[in-house]
Amino acid sequence: MNQQPSIMVFSIVIGLVTMLVDVYVLHAWMRHVRSRALSPWWHRISWIIAAIIGVVYWYVVYRRHFFRLDGLDVTLFGITAFWYLPKMAILPVLIVRDALRGIRWLVTRRTSTAAAIAPSVEAPSTSRRAFLGTTTWSLATIPYVMVGRGMWRTIYDFETTSIPVRISRLPKAFDGFRIVQLSDVHAGSFPDHRPFEEVRRIVNMLKPDMVVVTGDWVNMQPQELAVIAREVPKLRAEFGVRAVLGNHDHYHSPEEHHRLITSVRGLDVDLLINEHRRIALGNDAFILAGTDNTGFRQNFARLDNALDGVVGDEATILLAHDPSFWDMQVVGKKPIDLMLSGHTHGGQFGVKLMGIEWSPAQYVYKQWSGLYQTGEQQLYVNRGIGTVGPPIRIGIRPEITHFTLQSAGAFDHLA
Repeated sequence: MNQQPSIMVFSIVIGLVTMLVDVYVLHAWMRHVRSRALSPWWHRISWIIAAIIGVVYWYVVYRRHFFRLDGLDVTLFGITAFWYLPKMAILPVLIVRDALRGIRWLVTRRTSTAAAIAPSVEAPSTSRRAFLGTTTWSLATIPYVMVGRGMWRTIYDFETTSIPVRISRLPKAFDGFRIVQLSDVHAGSFPDHRPFEEVRRIVNMLKPDMVVVTGDWVNMQPQELAVIAREVPKLRAEFGVRAVLGNHDHYHSPEEHHRLITSVRGLDVDLLINEHRRIALGNDAFILAGTDNTGFRQNFARLDNALDGVVGDEATILLAHDPSFWDMQVVGKKPIDLMLSGHTHGGQFGVKLMGIEWSPAQYVYKQWSGLYQTGEQQLYVNRGIGTVGPPIRIGIRPEITHFTLQSAGAFDHLA
């Protein structure tokens, strides 16, 4: 059951790279302190903190790689993230500055002019360099503000996205049917019950007909569910809470996996593991199917089993955690009208501004956030409410998605 990616090496490589960056930035800071004749403790303290943070990082990696963090490990990794991540933004500035210095040194070296620079000329130049250096290091505080905001504000600043979805095969009885999607709970990433309490409050305020959860209930251990256990049963929807599993829900022993399934179902959740439900209103119905996870080096989905007994013309909504499953087994292959996924977290870092959306996740996943459509088939990728790895979100808020289903006849009055 321990079907997890072999990323311990990745964790080690990331650690080595970030620490090299740390040394480079701190060395530049030390040069600046010395050039301004400041107290050497300005840079000595930085080196001491860097040594402590390095020990903390390797301790976390030793315990478990950073895709399986929960509890204390999340807090420790958050501390290291706050120390290292801003330097990734500072690094390019220092590289450009040092490159320009190198070019200037080469040009000066090749200059045949032997005349000494007069003091009246050198003094303003030295002063200007000191001013630019101070300004540069002052601006270096901006990445720390951004990371701090991402760790203490954006991370639980839940955004409700309202999406009307037209399904041509949907019976008219379900026109206006409301589904709220949650994904990537990662209960172990929450410090306590309060973030999910806020999620529950928002969901109930939306008054959905059904709530669906598209996987990754925990980071790695079934007992993480205790953090959200008192709130999940309070989710209110006439057609209940339906859910599937994600890749993180398999990162443990068979015994723990069985305990996780039992625990989720004990929270009044209808957990679909390669099966479906017929959601009925009178004589009309649509199919809600759910697969176990396939993707990220796992292959637990059995879509044929999930659709066994489904009549060909029945409107079908599929819950499948990993959006890569869409291209692998769904679009153009199976009669799925709408697939709901998560997994990507929207990258937890990106830009959503004036219609522009960018995240590193788009270089990993073809479908990484939002609504996608091919013909009559549609896929929605939710950004999740929890985190994995660094407990941070910058520019990518956690998402609660509110779908309003529309049947083919919903637009007849516009014809």
